[in-house]
Amino acid sequence: MGTTYVALDLETTGLDLENDEIIEVGAVRFNADGVIDSFQTLTNPGRLISPPVVELTGITDEAVRSAPAIWSVAPALEEFLGDSPVVGQNVLGFDIQFLRRAGIRHSESVYDTHLLAEMLLPGLADYGLAALCERFGIAQEVRHRAVADAEAARMLFLALRERCAALAPEVLGQVDQWLALTTWPSRRFFREISEVAVVRASGTLGSHRQPTHPPEPISPKGKPLAVTEEFVLSALRSAADHPEVFPAFDRRPEQETMTAAVIGALNAEGRLMVEAGTGTGKSLAYLIPAACHAVANGDRVVVSTATINLQEQLLKKDIPGVQRLLDCQEQGTGTWNQDGRRHEEQGARRQKPDKVRACQLKGRRNYLCLKRFDALRSVGVMSDEEAMLAARIVIWLSQTETGDRAELRLSQGEEAVWRRLSADGADCTSSNSPYVVEGSCFLQKARRKAEASHIVVVNHSLLLSDTASGGRVLPAYTRLVVDEAHHLEDEATRQFGFSSGERAVSELLERCESLPGQTQAGLRTLESALGPHSKLTGVATELSRRSGVSRQPVRDCFGALAAFMQQHTIEGFEREQRLLINRAMRVQPDWPEIEIAWENLRLALNQVTAGLKQLEQSLSAPGAAEMLNYELIRAEADSLLQEMQVTALGLADALEKDDPQRIVWLERERSDGGLVLTSVPLAVAALLEEHLYEGLSTLVLTGATLQAEGSFSYLQERLGLADADTLALGSPFDYRRAALALVPRDLPEPEWPGYMESLAQAVADLVRASQGRALVLFTSHSSLGVTHQLVGEMLRGEAIQVLGQGIDGSARQLVRALQSHPKTVLLGTASFWEGVDIPGDALSLLIIPRLPFSVPSDPVFAARSALYDQPFEQYALPQAVLRFKQGCGRLIRTKTDRGVLVILDRRIASRKYGAAFLGSLPDCRVLEASVREMAGLVEQWLDQRRQLSAVSYQ
Repeated sequence: MGTTYVALDLETTGLDLENDEIIEVGAVRFNADGVIDSFQTLTNPGRLISPPVVELTGITDEAVRSAPAIWSVAPALEEFLGDSPVVGQNVLGFDIQFLRRAGIRHSESVYDTHLLAEMLLPGLADYGLAALCERFGIAQEVRHRAVADAEAARMLFLALRERCAALAPEVLGQVDQWLALTTWPSRRFFREISEVAVVRASGTLGSHRQPTHPPEPISPKGKPLAVTEEFVLSALRSAADHPEVFPAFDRRPEQETMTAAVIGALNAEGRLMVEAGTGTGKSLAYLIPAACHAVANGDRVVVSTATINLQEQLLKKDIPGVQRLLDCQEQGTGTWNQDGRRHEEQGARRQKPDKVRACQLKGRRNYLCLKRFDALRSVGVMSDEEAMLAARIVIWLSQTETGDRAELRLSQGEEAVWRRLSADGADCTSSNSPYVVEGSCFLQKARRKAEASHIVVVNHSLLLSDTASGGRVLPAYTRLVVDEAHHLEDEATRQFGFSSGERAVSELLERCESLPGQTQAGLRTLESALGPHSKLTGVATELSRRSGVSRQPVRDCFGALAAFMQQHTIEGFEREQRLLINRAMRVQPDWPEIEIAWENLRLALNQVTAGLKQLEQSLSAPGAAEMLNYELIRAEADSLLQEMQVTALGLADALEKDDPQRIVWLERERSDGGLVLTSVPLAVAALLEEHLYEGLSTLVLTGATLQAEGSFSYLQERLGLADADTLALGSPFDYRRAALALVPRDLPEPEWPGYMESLAQAVADLVRASQGRALVLFTSHSSLGVTHQLVGEMLRGEAIQVLGQGIDGSARQLVRALQSHPKTVLLGTASFWEGVDIPGDALSLLIIPRLPFSVPSDPVFAARSALYDQPFEQYALPQAVLRFKQGCGRLIRTKTDRGVLVILDRRIASRKYGAAFLGSLPDCRVLEASVREMAGLVEQWLDQRRQLSAVSYQ
């Protein structure tokens, strides 16, 4: 009969583990053969059930009024649970916590299907119950009721059990061995499966990695061959003939104009900036010319993006579509040259060119180093985090082709372990790594694939860090397309900057202190541990001592900085205060105290750095590589030396030098109030020219928001591209039909008394009119928090959820909540202003409470503003307008969308500069109205029932 389990699910009044209550319990006892028994009861929470929960579950106050309290059903539930392992979706993080709070005992074995699915099915986009059930073909006729969800969890568990049993016996045995010594409540799951698997046939999911033959790298040959505009436009237009590739394709003049401009820039080897409005289809407009030109010339084009969403769109949809489209084009014409003449005139190098090859490339720390993982596997005793990650990786290795950490959802504890296992800093060659020899090294495979690709997709971070470090990852390239180009300055500021704090320095020292224990564990395997290699133990012990005595200088230095900051900043707002360290600050009477404290810390860090160098030398001694965990120790020592050198140099530059070309400031982190010292370049244009633009033959920058007040001049000046050609393309959408913009005539300005209360009331009234389906974009977390509380109170008792970023979940979780439950209003900050794509009726109302000007006290903003004769007009205003355009772009995502934009900042109408914001809107209808009238106007527009009547600006 085998093990008996109990699948459990609870419905509650909310997600707060401390304050919400259980309203329904559902449990199913089962084994591998089927259901044995079930348990279901409603429970009285002793409070009203909120309308969103009623709508989600169907459980009303009336239904639970006569139900028993949870304490009265506890004995029966305990008896039902018995000693059987508890099974459930997210049961460890949610249901078990409610049981414990209610004092209900259960088995110590808890099998969480969410966590098991992450281990057994790495790389999925969604591990929610509905998504997992859909993947396994499990029907869910009823959702968000306890017994139904428990039954779904039961079937999901059995499917995962089968998946686990299919693992190769050696993989299953290794996982069981590692996890058996941990405290993880699901550890016995793998023991049960391994015992069953011994009796059954061998598993099918093995751990063997097939060596691959690297593709031939591409390289330009001879003089660049021009590709005709007619050809690329023909390729683009052919998408209309292939609905199986691009189902919703229609010809757009804006897209064709951009396509022609991009191929022109590639042929002429020029610099081009293109603003392409929402719906233009800019990705195809640069991918098709890039692919055609790269294939024709045996060349590559690097495409860089800022957001994960756009990368996923390119890699999963657009690039595969372009590949299929050009395959069809080739099959239809027999040659890439439509008329044949241009290629013959310039001496075409081949009649039938290569297929378009493309790939994504990431930084070294994203790839697993197999050599280092082998070292971890050989360690006798692991921490829980090490064992968990090792188990996940050994299962993952039977499935992954890339070794990319994005396929794993790492916990915070696992992140620290991954740092020692990644390929960052690994110096693997054919002479020291069997994985390089056999072709299974993930980093080498990724680099070789990139060397053989015509299009290489990266993010801005890798693009700039690779140039800053001398090009250690990306293959050689001379043609670059930068999408989401408005992010380039901010990313360059980060990549060419430095930031560290007391917590970061202390963690570095703590890692140094732990090296002796790792070293001694490795030396136990060497016969010479008490002979020649006894020196290695002494070096590691001395490093630990130096690290320990450095802790006090760290505290003293950052304590002096904290005291200085407190003395020279305005009282209040302690958790967000910042202090610009300029020449005026460095001549203050108490600055010498910082100089003395820093000098003591500098000497201490130098001693630690010297100890790390001595350790590296000892690790290079003959025979040291025979240590059991040599690769892990070497990786950690190399990483620590590099990080310590960067930290010491960064702190020295920030504290010792008064460099007019750098911006230095102190600030407290919002998360824990810790002090951080940051230094960034005053301007990045020259750095971009030196490290990125120089050597490029073609540079194309594009995005939906590159112009401010009808001009590219702001971004051209910030990025050092005054000589670039520019092209502005509007959106093909009919905004006068799709969008209504409302501005207030009577709301208080943001700095006036009563603004927050008036804002909250306006938001509540507006989302009532739209029945949720709303997104509110804030410029600060504090305003979001206040509004979340006020609007939540105003809408309490109504069937509209109020969800705040960082309060009720991450950005991704909140978007999913809105899509699955439209009667929701999301309150978001920075990450919601762009990169969020919610097409259709799920988002019909977009509210911007405040024009997105930078905070005047922001050190970077303040320092860069000082470079201008008219800082507001030349810097602050265009910067805010670009961000405003980004936010407004969240509303209309397809040609069938319809929605309302509400700007609750009356300065857009009362101040002269408001015209710059209004002028940046697409050609939509803009109305001024009182706050009281706005709710009715929203309802009218969305219902499409009545004519609008108000004073129009346009």
